Amino acid sequence: MDTSEYLPMFLAESREHLQELNLAVVRIEENPDDRETVDEIFRIAHSLKGMSATMGFAAIARLTHQMEDVFELLRQRADGLSREAVDVLFKCLDALEAAVEEIATAGAENFDPEPLIEQLKGLVRERTPEQELDRIGGVELPDLPMARELADGARIVHVVADLSEEALMPAVRAFMFFAALGELGEIVGSIPAQDGVEQFQGSRLEAWLASDREDEVIEAAARNVSDVEDVMLDEAQDDLTPPSRETLAAAHADAEPAVVGGAPVTTPPGAANGNGNGAAPAAAGRQRAAAANHAHAGATVRVDAERLDQLMHFMGELVIHRTVVETLAGDAAVPGLQQAIQDLARSSQALQAMVMQVRMIPVEAVFLRFPRLVRDLSSKLGKEVELQLVGQETELDRTVVDALGDPLVHLVRNALDHGLEPPDQREAAGKPRTGVLEISARHAGGNVIISVRDDGRGVDPARVAQKAFERGLISEEAIPTIDSQRAAELLFTAGFSTAETTSDISGRGVGMDAVQAKIRELGGEVIVASELGQGMTAQIRLPLTLAIMAALLVEAEGVPFAIPLDRVERTLRLEDHAVRSVAGSRMLVLRDGVLPLIDAGEALAGRVVPSGEAHDHAVIVRGRDRRLALAVGTLVGQRELVTRPLPPEVSDRAAVSGGAVLSNGEIALIVDCDALTARSADAVSIA
Repeated sequence: MDTSEYLPMFLAESREHLQELNLAVVRIEENPDDRETVDEIFRIAHSLKGMSATMGFAAIARLTHQMEDVFELLRQRADGLSREAVDVLFKCLDALEAAVEEIATAGAENFDPEPLIEQLKGLVRERTPEQELDRIGGVELPDLPMARELADGARIVHVVADLSEEALMPAVRAFMFFAALGELGEIVGSIPAQDGVEQFQGSRLEAWLASDREDEVIEAAARNVSDVEDVMLDEAQDDLTPPSRETLAAAHADAEPAVVGGAPVTTPPGAANGNGNGAAPAAAGRQRAAAANHAHAGATVRVDAERLDQLMHFMGELVIHRTVVETLAGDAAVPGLQQAIQDLARSSQALQAMVMQVRMIPVEAVFLRFPRLVRDLSSKLGKEVELQLVGQETELDRTVVDALGDPLVHLVRNALDHGLEPPDQREAAGKPRTGVLEISARHAGGNVIISVRDDGRGVDPARVAQKAFERGLISEEAIPTIDSQRAAELLFTAGFSTAETTSDISGRGVGMDAVQAKIRELGGEVIVASELGQGMTAQIRLPLTLAIMAALLVEAEGVPFAIPLDRVERTLRLEDHAVRSVAGSRMLVLRDGVLPLIDAGEALAGRVVPSGEAHDHAVIVRGRDRRLALAVGTLVGQRELVTRPLPPEVSDRAAVSGGAVLSNGEIALIVDCDALTARSADAVSIA
């Protein structure tokens, strides 16, 4: 069978396994007594090794096989793994991740695992006989006199089978061997023990079989098991003793994982987990216990992301067509039509909600990368950091989650490099030596708020002001006016950094403009709050989904525009409020203050010469940290719109972030409120 058809499955599962291993190794380094995590590490590593061998990726299989020996140290040592061992394991995991990505792009692995294998071998010490017995699944020696008595005098045959070097899954073959013999009699003893078959990684199988069948029949049954190369039978002796370590080393030597060459393979990658038809009932039960935390995964179906995107696209088309039908039905006097339209709307809205829910995934998919990142960077910087992950179960649209990784990495790296102080400085400031970095997520209405908070030094307004002056961003007279809020705003200026020297990790402000640009592209906003000496919090507010949004539809110069509903504070009639001219700018007078009144035709529709269009209404919109009033010709109403991205050359020039097709076929541009308020010098800051 051509294993290439399983390649997408292999890539997806390998990425999941490697991410889980990274997280598990970080956990076990912090808490060596976590036996559940130790079992999880063995389960994942074993699955990855079997999958790789099945698919013919020799380097990955060999490296993972050698890593299992180091993972076994976790069972031997009460104090866990040394820092050196963990560092080597992370090097291996990085190499495996690179190999998987190479397979995804080139279709073949292209790396030499030998240097890493040698490092791993240097970490492994010789096993005790008890550990060797445990590695091969234990020994279950029979009580022959008792067995003969219970078997009504039937003879007991000692059956020894050697597996070939090409055996893909020794544990599965062991179960098949025992199952075949069990049909001919009763197995009264075995190596490995039948309840330890799942752990078996040797090449020799032994069974003591109480049977009245001929030797030829027993031998034929054993030889019929796949990958059994040789079978020996003899009469069982009463003086059985546990084998010595030397005997085990010779008879049950560890086998390198077999890799598929040109021979056909009939077992897909998933069978390497022992979940196929050949898995032992006992082994399956043990796997279920080890995978208790993943019980829900058994009720899920893996679906290609492109199919979800197509489903969302057609759902969007259905929303548009439904709106058209509702418009047409409003002018038709057909009995029962309105009720049918209401039923259609109710069903399509339920379907829309279900499609949106299918696209939702927990932000845990992004959060899982940070324990490893924080561990590595804190070690490199010589800092002690406690990472707290809160709200990992919070769900977001898959597209948003996929795009969220890089901005969060920027924020985390900046917090570690320039936010949190070294242990000695923290002690001198009366703080605990260990700094706290918290990454949290929570729902807020139709949005998700993700925060990165540290209890470090915070942003120093005086230092930021001085750096801004040196870079020509502010005048010397403005330096004393820079407060914490204004200092935080300056961090988002392109290329701005307070770092004295260039760091390969980050610089406070370096990359922050990229964070803001990316979040704005996702229809969200970034808000930074800081208190000198107490820490800094960067808060990202994002819509739950990018596909369908609630918006206020308005018209300016006859052109429709959609303002995201979560950015609209309120609407009002201009004739009910005074409008004043201040320094050449129109200002709208409200009870709670004044706001700049911006002509939507000029700001959005690109009109330069006044058209004389009456502006009857104003929409008060909120940007990242500012507010303004937008004068529009018509308030059309609230709509649910299916959004589409705009070409960069359009979105970069105008204060718009996307487009949506209306029921009449027109295209409404989606207003980028952050860009709109940023371009207005008169916009009022949000208190």
